[in-house]
Amino acid sequence: MLSSHFQHNVQNIAPFLPFTADLGSVEQQQINQTYVIYANHLQKRELALEYLQNTRGLSNDIISQYKLGFADKSVCQQFRDIDNPEAFRGMLQRTGVIGPKGHMIFLGSVIIPIKQNGNIVGGVGRRISDVVRITSTPYPFHLIDEEALFNADCLSDKPNCVVLCKTPMEALIALGQGIEEVISLVGNVDFNDAHAKLLKAHKVKLVKVAFNQSAYYLQKLSAIVQTLKRYRIRCKVLDLPDWQDINALCLYDSSGKSLHQRIRQAQPYGGH
Repeated sequence: MLSSHFQHNVQNIAPFLPFTADLGSVEQQQINQTYVIYANHLQKRELALEYLQNTRGLSNDIISQYKLGFADKSVCQQFRDIDNPEAFRGMLQRTGVIGPKGHMIFLGSVIIPIKQNGNIVGGVGRRISDVVRITSTPYPFHLIDEEALFNADCLSDKPNCVVLCKTPMEALIALGQGIEEVISLVGNVDFNDAHAKLLKAHKVKLVKVAFNQSAYYLQKLSAIVQTLKRYRIRCKVLDLPDWQDINALCLYDSSGKSLHQRIRQAQPYGGH
């Protein structure tokens, strides 16, 4: 059951107003509360916890600190048990939690919230349940602010160097290995000038990119290097072969020594 404060606020929303990422808005409070529900639901689902702890190697501290969640059909009922479900559903559709055809995009997924200044501006899922359609994307996501990066709040300490991962899950694995200054891209949004401006504003001078060296990611890496160069931010690249990412590396060496070594030994890309 949703909190009475949450239910009361939902009743006061016109269901078709455009959503804006106003951090003081009622809708922002509600999207935050939605992800609290996901996080609470995760603790009741052994399948989801087993995936995060055993398959991905994440500790309970990381799961709790980053408020990871889970959504299945039983969590949908909690969204129906409110006084004004139509207005609430309108909010979920405007913010992208419910897709254009009316389905919950995270159904059957563990969920990683994307935060900015302490508020939820999106989420990334990893489908682990087979109760949804086989045609459903295994990596659902939504973003209120497409300029957001996962774990961007770490930039508030103005680190000289950050590690850039291609997914939030890989960033979480790095965090679990003690790499605190780590960020990642979200969904299919490529690194762009807005991201570079954000790093520059927080005095970042060096980005170490943790992409595997497949042809696909080499192309993206080249674009990232050029973007960072325009903002006079240096770029180095971890030595990861085309078949290996941070997840595979840490499964091979759960101590994290290989990851730390490759971060230390990152090299400039293409002479830049």
